[in-house]
Amino acid sequence: MKKLLAGASLALVLLAACGPAPAATEAAPTAAPEAVAAPTPITIAAPAGEYVSDPNHSSVEFKLHHLGLSFYTLKFKTFDAAVTFDPANIAASNVSATIKAADILAGYPSDYVANHTGARFKSWEDDLANSTNFLDAGKYPTITFVSTSVTPSGERSATVTGDLTLKGVTKPVTLDVTFSGETASHAFAKVPALGFSATGTIKRSDFGLDYLPPAIVGDDVKIEIESDFIRKTPA
Repeated sequence: MKKLLAGASLALVLLAACGPAPAATEAAPTAAPEAVAAPTPITIAAPAGEYVSDPNHSSVEFKLHHLGLSFYTLKFKTFDAAVTFDPANIAASNVSATIKAADILAGYPSDYVANHTGARFKSWEDDLANSTNFLDAGKYPTITFVSTSVTPSGERSATVTGDLTLKGVTKPVTLDVTFSGETASHAFAKVPALGFSATGTIKRSDFGLDYLPPAIVGDDVKIEIESDFIRKTPA
């Protein structure tokens, strides 16, 4: 008991020595958040004008989900595109493209005829291009796209809506386009040049391409486009 009283007395002495607890101080005012600077407008070195795709540095790919596993890729070898571009008024720009349906690349290295009993075509590319089940290029030789609107969506991006005509069917399609780069003088062509990437998705069944069920090949078709565009010089 004596030890307990002694300990309590010592605690009281220490509290007295420390003096009264300091008064609570008001919290420092929170600093106002810094204003977010507006995006710096981009300066596009390439001038307004008509630009045409460089076929040697461009690609058009269609990707379809195969058996619920990976995405099977089809490419087109022959195509051309044109862009009328105005950096001061992106919305006034327009795009058009034409793809040769027969020039499809399927990347099927095996013997197609040996693996397909009763095959009427010499290769998978020949089947895809010319069968009425697929592109039927003899009747519908081209796939075309013509823009109807261009809407800026960011500093270096836009959504491009247009009419896609595939196997004789025309449907509206929207592409997400990224402005990849520009130069006032192309390293080889010595004229202004631009670069764009574009992606979008369509349903093959919307265009009458419904021969294979979705369990084998997905209905959604991913479109991926990469292209350099060179300014068209006057004749």
